[in-house]
Amino acid sequence: MPISFSSIPANIKVPLFWVEVDPSMAGLPTINLRALLVGVKIDAGEAPPDIPLPIGSQAQADQAFGEGSELARMFKAFFANNFANEVWGLPLAEPTAAAAATGTIDITDVPTTAGTLHLYIAGDHVPVNISTTDTTGSIATAITAAINADVTLPLTATVSAVGGSGVDLTSTFKSVNANDISVSLNYYGSRGGEQLPVGLGITMPATGFLTGGVGTPDFDNAILNMGERAVSA
Repeated sequence: MPISFSSIPANIKVPLFWVEVDPSMAGLPTINLRALLVGVKIDAGEAPPDIPLPIGSQAQADQAFGEGSELARMFKAFFANNFANEVWGLPLAEPTAAAAATGTIDITDVPTTAGTLHLYIAGDHVPVNISTTDTTGSIATAITAAINADVTLPLTATVSAVGGSGVDLTSTFKSVNANDISVSLNYYGSRGGEQLPVGLGITMPATGFLTGGVGTPDFDNAILNMGERAVSA
């Protein structure tokens, strides 16, 4: 029975053993690189704790785990670098007797020139416009409003009750990991057009991070609920 080849001519007369591979009917190999992000959710998140959940967008992560939560912030970093691979979230409840991390920004002197305060919260830019007519209290109020306007940040702000010239910061979630939330100024410096308005006196948290966060999540139920076999999202 003659065999039809795609690349070997039918009229070739050279005696030899000829072999041809036709991959046209073969399937393409696929590798499903799943990712799992594990972190603390907050009460505003709708997803129950300790149960893995496939996530397809940042909006879904915010709804499931709560905006500004540790796990929602983890998805923000993931989606900034990978928008195609399958990813799951495993929310953990805040630990029993956990405490939020805190910090304070103090305004000590008013500026002599107008400008913009370039505040960075966990790497996110929070600009605050300042004028020469502002008082230390109004600057603190403006900083508080700018921070709270971005609900995706991992902390909230209130004007200090004492003196009214400071901003008290509190992490959105309670965990020892909240101590990793950075608070800084002018990340890009003068070369990036970021510098303090002349005369403005401001002090940031001493370590550059929030402090005082306490609590380590319990992973036992979360690990049990993951099962032992992979499933499709």
